[in-house]
Amino acid sequence: MVAPIPLHPGASNRSEVMGLPRDALPSILRYLADRDRCVKGKKSKLPPIGELAATLGISQGKLREELIAAEAFGIVEMRPGDGTYVRAFDFYSAIRAVTLYGIACDSAQFDQFYEVRSQLELAFLEQAAQRLTAEDFAQLHRILKEANRRLTGSPVEIPHREHRDFHLLIFSRLPNGFVQGVLKTYWEAYEIVGLHLYFDFSYFEKMWSSHRTLVEELEAHRYDEARAALATHFDFLSARLQSTGRS
Repeated sequence: MVAPIPLHPGASNRSEVMGLPRDALPSILRYLADRDRCVKGKKSKLPPIGELAATLGISQGKLREELIAAEAFGIVEMRPGDGTYVRAFDFYSAIRAVTLYGIACDSAQFDQFYEVRSQLELAFLEQAAQRLTAEDFAQLHRILKEANRRLTGSPVEIPHREHRDFHLLIFSRLPNGFVQGVLKTYWEAYEIVGLHLYFDFSYFEKMWSSHRTLVEELEAHRYDEARAALATHFDFLSARLQSTGRS
């Protein structure tokens, strides 16, 4: 059985948590942000709602509202009949829904998100690549082979899954949850705007050629050349977005 997170009398009277102004976070997040309650890599159970609301100095209804909002961002998990559990912080869970909502409302916002993603990959490419293993590179080559099979088969298939897996694998060992969260969210946004359905054989030929060059340069530890290959790859999609009148 998971032991409840202990209450600390007087916590609701604190004006700051790690330097944050009192009004910067809802009551439940200020409570959870205390260094004694932060959860890293595991789930911990919160005290009962009545007990926790009294400690925070807010009504049970207000606390439930805050918990529902926190659950939407992946911060807690509410289990009916069992209790509420604090989840380890995951930036992807926090930004996924709001990002996809924004792009669903206005697909032109994808172009801005694409620019953020592109700059992040360029900036962190060398750091990420230095952590790749021999097996990672073997898997990258398998992805390249499968993409080529799809493009040259009959009927021709769009290798979208391979495209996504290729990029995510390169950055999979990067120890930066914020970058990982943006990159994972990007590929879901990519599907929302329908770019995985687009087909122009010459576009995919150029795109996967740049992927092959990128892997070759990364394996040879020529990171400047690899970054140039990745930038060229991004230029292809930028041109594609412009051709649709959305960028």
